[in-house]
Formats: sequence, C-alpha cells, structure tokens
Amino acid sequence: MIKTLVNMWTIKAHQMPLFGNNPLFFCFSILQVFLCLRSSAYRLEIGTTSKSSTIEWNSSTNPRFERWAEEALTFARGLDCESVSFMTTADCRKIKTREESDMNVYVTELKIQERTKYNLLLPDGGFRLSGEHDAVLLIDPYPTANFGHLVMIYLIKLGVTRDQCREQDGVYIDNRDCLQLAEKERCRNRLRTRSNHRQCDINFIPLVYEADDETKQQQLICREGIGAFGRCPEYRSDQGNYTLHCELQANTRRCNEPRRQQVRARCKFYEICDQAVLISGGWNRHTNVQRHADNIKSIYNMLRLNGFKKSHIKTFFADSGDILDDIDKDGGKHTYPATNKYGLRNHISTLCRTSDCVDSFFIYLNSPTLTDGTSLLWDRNQDGWATTDEVYTTDELMEDLSDCTAKQVYVVADQSFSGRLAEALQNSESLHPKVTVFTSGSKHDYSWASELTNEWARANHTDYCVTTIYESYQERLTSNPLMSEEVSGFTNTTIFGAPCDRLEFYERQDLKNAYMGCQNLPAWHWWGRHKRGGRK
Repeated sequence: MIKTLVNMWTIKAHQMPLFGNNPLFFCFSILQVFLCLRSSAYRLEIGTTSKSSTIEWNSSTNPRFERWAEEALTFARGLDCESVSFMTTADCRKIKTREESDMNVYVTELKIQERTKYNLLLPDGGFRLSGEHDAVLLIDPYPTANFGHLVMIYLIKLGVTRDQCREQDGVYIDNRDCLQLAEKERCRNRLRTRSNHRQCDINFIPLVYEADDETKQQQLICREGIGAFGRCPEYRSDQGNYTLHCELQANTRRCNEPRRQQVRARCKFYEICDQAVLISGGWNRHTNVQRHADNIKSIYNMLRLNGFKKSHIKTFFADSGDILDDIDKDGGKHTYPATNKYGLRNHISTLCRTSDCVDSFFIYLNSPTLTDGTSLLWDRNQDGWATTDEVYTTDELMEDLSDCTAKQVYVVADQSFSGRLAEALQNSESLHPKVTVFTSGSKHDYSWASELTNEWARANHTDYCVTTIYESYQERLTSNPLMSEEVSGFTNTTIFGAPCDRLEFYERQDLKNAYMGCQNLPAWHWWGRHKRGGRK
C-alpha cells in the first residue's frame, strides 16, 4: 500500500513542478497523501488485530479453554458420589482420583464475532437443557474404553452474572462465563435403583453443530495442549465411504457394485463349511477409531489362519466396504458397510436356516453400544439420532440365531454392556441350544481397548478349545468376562469344530483336512436328501 502511494506521489510530481504556479494544489496533494498513509496504517492495524483475535479463539491453547476444562474437572471431582444420579457411584469415585493425563477434553470453537450458537444431539435421547449454547466442552474420563461409556458434557453460556449462573446450577467463572453440566431428559434428581442402572449416564460424544448449519457438521473436537489432558485418540487412517448407503430398500446410484447390494451365502449341496460374520459398527468418526479397524483385521487374519475361507468370512464395518483391501484384496470382495443392515440380518438368517450348510459359525461383535446392549451401526443420514435401521439390537441377533442349524455357534462380543447378550441368551427359552456367547464384561461393564479381541486373535486355536481359551484370560481383562450357553456341551470344540477329547492326537495337517474350512458330505447323506426333495 505504501509503495502504491509513493508511486502516486511520483506521478503527481512529474505532472507538476515542485515550485509550480499553484501552491494550493501542491499543499492539497501533500495532505491527501498523508491522510491516505494514516488511513492505510489504521486499516492494517485493525486487520492484524482481527486476524490475531480469530487465531486466538480458534486455537486449542486459548486460555479460556484451559479455565473451562479446569473448572469442569474440579466440579466433577467435588461431586457427592452417594447422591449423584447421572453416573454410578463407582464411576464417580474413579474420576476423583483419575489422572488428568488419562482423560481427553473436547471443545467447540469459540466464535464471538460471528455470534455462533451450537445445538446438541445424542443417539439415545435428548438433553434436559435443550436449545442453543455459546460453546460446549466434554471430558472423556475413559478414552481407552469402547463407547458407550461415561462422558461429562458442559454447556457454556457467555456474558452472564454470578447470580444468573447460580440460578441455573452452573459453575461461574470470573470473566462472566457459566458452565452447566448437561443431563439427560427426565434424569434430574432421579434416584438410582437397580432397574435404571446407568440409564441417566451420557455414554456418547454428542453431535454438536452450528445452529444455522443444515448439514449438521460435527464441531466438537478433541484437543491437545489443554492443561495436562492426554493425547487424543488415533482416528482411522482410511478415508472410508462416508456417504455410501447401500441398503436394498433404499438403493442409490453410488451402489453400482453388486457386492455392495447383496450378501451371498455360499452353501453348496455336497459340503459343509465354517462360516464367520464380523460386525463392527462405529456410528461416526468420533466413536470409530483406528483400533476398531485393526480389530477387524486381526480377527480376519486369525480366521484365515484357522481354515476359514475368504468367501465364507463376511465383514460389515462402519461406513466402509474397503476395510480389508490393504491386507487381502480377495477378502475385500466380501466386505460391506455396516449400514447394510438388511444384508447383514438376511445373511445370518440364511446360514442358520439352511440345513447342512454350516459347521462352525463364528460371529464377532465390536460396535459402540447402548446400555441395553444394542449395537450402533452407522449414522448413515448424519442426523445424530439412532433409528431402527441404524442399530442391531440383542433381540434381533437372538431372532436371527434362533434354531440355528449350524453344529456350533460361537459369538465373541468385545463391546460395552456385552453382558446383555449373555443375559438374552439365558432368557431365550431353548431357542438357541447350539449358541455360546463370550463377552468382554457383564451387562454393566465397559469393554476396554482391544483386550478381548487380542485374546481371541492371538490364541492357539489348533491346540486349545474355546473353553480353555476363555479360562486363560479370566484374570487379564479389566472387566469381568462371561461365557454363556443355553445348553452345556457345545463348547467342547475349537472354533473350527475339532473335538477337544481327540485334539491332542491330531497334527495340524490332520486338523486342516478333517475340520478346517469345508468338508464334503458323505454321498449317502446328500443323495438321500436329494431324493427327499433337497436342502431345506
């Protein structure tokens, strides 16, 4: 700008002699240049200040963020654990002594100049304090636990007095900021009983979006560098198919690959095979981190090592049908987004209803869950609410596995509240005599990191049966793992169906020939069935 003004002055000097006949015009020119320089310097100062201010408010090192997080954690640690209703007594006591470095903090941007307001949505219900908020802060006390697990959400209002903040049961901060603890609807002052255990916990990172944003883009971000809070989770390295929705009942032009539209069960007339279904939902990017992708790959590799054929392992993962492509292109042909709930349920039901099709049926579950054990698949319309076509309930899984014709069904559930599945099996009224469930914990427990997954992925399945593997990790898991079977005696095999009482007499090649993968049915078996009208 200064260079431009100097050039202007040079032009005027050439146009008029320095001591010309019109001194008034000369003085006017000098005054004009001076005013322009002053105006330009003023605009430059304002512009610099504005830019600096924007960087400060959008930075994770904003001193205001530090103060909010400090006050929020102090409030949580000062709770009366015997009377608090929005978390269990055990969780309340843990938070009081838990290191800050073992927690994560999430904060929205603070956009004062734009007067931005935020709305919140949870997949399993609404908040008592609905409406718009100036900012939102969340403390995750258990970053290594799988969702849903307890989180604490604080709604922030700016420019309020100390009395106004106290009237709203908030925590007042000196610069007229007020923090209010978010609670679920119908949970205020509610007494906790056995029947509503954990019903008032907030167990998910909410969808926080700008009030005028129709696309509802997530604005609540994990931040490092605030106080002594720990490192943020490692999010998935793959790009994912974040807009891919390939349900049969709601097809789109994106679903132009047959493998994404239909899930084909391979049941040949003359053979019986080991089959597997791997289900890892995710709900959104904040609840589906890199370890979930790694879990699927490790279980897939374990199954392949123990004879399961690529075409007999169907994977339903989050929003991506490409999760296995980097380790096995052929196996990737049998992977689907978890949004394909219709294909998922139809595939399990087909395998269970087809006689002489499945020897060992292995099912792996690793999704975020509601407190009743319901698995969240993916928020495919990104509206923040969990609808029936975006979840897989324990009742639906039990229905799909009822009267299953497989010789044995093993369900490994490494997800929070997985004990609900064991409970459902016990109450299933003799409809699942061949099903055995292995859970990472009880119906009130979280699952932690990849603990249960690692035990099954690293176990020696050629030397040990499933009961021995279960017994081996009892003392190593953070939660209380369970094994549940409706009828005893169906857990006396390996995951691929080899009998425990003769296991020590087999070499690996013998196991491979006799039990792993697929075995031909005796000629008399399928010929007699053919005469009776074929497979039913």
